[in-house]
Amino acid sequence: MLRSWQTRCKICALETFKFQPHYLLLASPGAGKTIVAAHIAKALYDDNQIDYIVCFAPSKIVCQSIETTFEKVLYRNFNGRLGAVGVSRTYHSLITVGDLVNDLSNSRVLVVFDEIHHCAGDGESPANFWGLQVLATIQNLATFTLSLTGTPWRTDTLPIPFAKYADPNGNILCDFQYDMVDAIKDNVCRMPQITAIDIEQVIVKIDESFVTYHNIAALLKEGGISYQAILRHPEVIKYMLEKSINQLNMLRESSVTAGGLIVASSYLHALQIQSILSGHFKKQSVLVSCRQDDSPELIEHFRQSSSEWIISIAMISEGTDIPRLQVCCNLTDVTTELYFRQILGRVIRVTQNQTNIAYMFMLAEPKLVEYAQRLNKAIPGAYNYQKAANLLETIDNSAPEQPIKKTHPPTEVNPTSLLNIELSGSNSQRNDNDIISTELILAKFKSKIISSYLA
Repeated sequence: MLRSWQTRCKICALETFKFQPHYLLLASPGAGKTIVAAHIAKALYDDNQIDYIVCFAPSKIVCQSIETTFEKVLYRNFNGRLGAVGVSRTYHSLITVGDLVNDLSNSRVLVVFDEIHHCAGDGESPANFWGLQVLATIQNLATFTLSLTGTPWRTDTLPIPFAKYADPNGNILCDFQYDMVDAIKDNVCRMPQITAIDIEQVIVKIDESFVTYHNIAALLKEGGISYQAILRHPEVIKYMLEKSINQLNMLRESSVTAGGLIVASSYLHALQIQSILSGHFKKQSVLVSCRQDDSPELIEHFRQSSSEWIISIAMISEGTDIPRLQVCCNLTDVTTELYFRQILGRVIRVTQNQTNIAYMFMLAEPKLVEYAQRLNKAIPGAYNYQKAANLLETIDNSAPEQPIKKTHPPTEVNPTSLLNIELSGSNSQRNDNDIISTELILAKFKSKIISSYLA
């Protein structure tokens, strides 16, 4: 049975297709866009308005999920073989579109674009290759196009195919919109709670000079330290994992199937995280990446199991459906709002036997904090500041924002607890291949909890 919003969307789409061939659906991640797309396709097929359905998605894993959903709804094979009612393909397959052009020319075809923002271009501005192929072949040949997105913009700001823009500023006009506010009100999506982990005292040693910073923002802006270097620090990883593990442990007391997602920056970073997770916390995990041919099978096995943790490098983002994921430890160095929302979308899907709150733990990187606070524009709520309980006695709220330069280690830091990270290069510009001349000393952590909740 369709949810209320899905029924409204289906009716709207069928009415819209009476006077225009393109339809753009914006719905919150986790709301069930694929299911409503399958029902729209079934209605068109049953009404003899189309002969065939072609779906495009950003990855093979998502294609497999679409194939399963459409087969369940249409009661027909959806594998592209003889007798099938449709097929699901990756956007990358658009590089060779000869067979698709023939199908579109000779048949009445509905083309479904999942996460349409993977294509770009308006026929005049530069566009990626996928977008060019889509615009050149499908726009005029498809009987209908149904575009789905939960994040209707691109990092490069290029226009999205088939989208209507209301003004020169590029504000998108969707045919149907179901945002996160609506999804939370309807108990379709979980309420997000995002915890930003900051560093209260960071001491950078350059040669014989010590410079103290009091948050990550100042360190990144003035200390010449890269965000990637902070993410690789073992103590940062341990602290982030500890917060995430504690949260998941509490959730699993009432739901043993609740799972956690750790998003890493690179394959080596993922191996480092997995080693700390196993060695320090005695927790087993599954690691998936594009380097592994069996990643789709590993993801599917994790989806069906009750295992605790899965570590991903750009594999579990948009469209990957693992509803039991409820905690996300965000350790990726990708700091775009598009990717931030895609990752958050992996943990907000509602399940029957789990609580309706999704948790994300991340570092207080300025852009990430801005994105989290921006959620409050869609979900009226509050920004709360909270210090980690075990650090209350050592945090000074009056700490200056400007760095403090010293020629010796600060006396308030225990020398035996100093945490060093090997950074590289000169004071003005560092490179990982240069001679090590800098040490980063982390003394204290603090937490900012960004709670998004309905007013």
